[in-house]
Amino acid sequence: MGEKSDLTWRVLSDPPLPGHQNMARDQALAELLLPLQGVLRLYRWDPPTVSFGRNEPSRGLYMQERAREEGVAFVRRPTGGRAVLHHRELTYCLVFPVGAFGGLKASYRRINEGLLAGIRALGANAELASSAGSSLPPDAGPCFRQPAEGEVTAVGRKLIGSAQVRIGGAILQHGSIILDGDQSPLQRLRADTEEVPAPATLKALLGFVPDVEVLKDHLQIGLSHVLGGVWSSGQLRDDEKGAAEELEDHYLDPEWTWRV
Repeated sequence: MGEKSDLTWRVLSDPPLPGHQNMARDQALAELLLPLQGVLRLYRWDPPTVSFGRNEPSRGLYMQERAREEGVAFVRRPTGGRAVLHHRELTYCLVFPVGAFGGLKASYRRINEGLLAGIRALGANAELASSAGSSLPPDAGPCFRQPAEGEVTAVGRKLIGSAQVRIGGAILQHGSIILDGDQSPLQRLRADTEEVPAPATLKALLGFVPDVEVLKDHLQIGLSHVLGGVWSSGQLRDDEKGAAEELEDHYLDPEWTWRV
């Protein structure tokens, strides 16, 4: 385990929100991060939403009319990675200063170590993917197709899919923790016929779907143990709320969502 930080962490627990609001809030937190501060935001999505990685091809690959019929929305993230269906899952977002935990790759692994600690405390038998895993390119299809090095997995399948971006002096990392179900709706919504493998789920590992508030508590404890610092519950500041509201139009813009 690497050196722990002396950051002061604010923990935000939001109600389910549409994708454009979730992404706007994540970006606003990164843009307005204060020195020696960190933020953990835990949230869900309403309606179910497919999020694309920043540079992932999407135009012509998804049937938008069918998605509307099924009540599924689309949004493009500020981070990299590949498509995720946000439904029956919990999303985490961590924002912290550049260099707080080394470079991008080092901080990515540290965060996954913290997530793993929280998941194991629930009783789930999970692990980090070994160096034998490989990162896939943005056009390789849905996120949960294959785990990359350092990601949280179980029974050889990805349990938590994560992505990062640097915004000014902050690093934003967020990811999806699968509670139940699978990513098969992505297959129905894609214009191709390539199979979307099922991810690991907490229900399959535990035998039940954990209470979301209990899961949030375990994730915070695991992350605080690995990352260090002082952690306490908080709220969005007024300037963060204003910045997020201004960013919503960007994440609603089809020119952004379907730009690639």
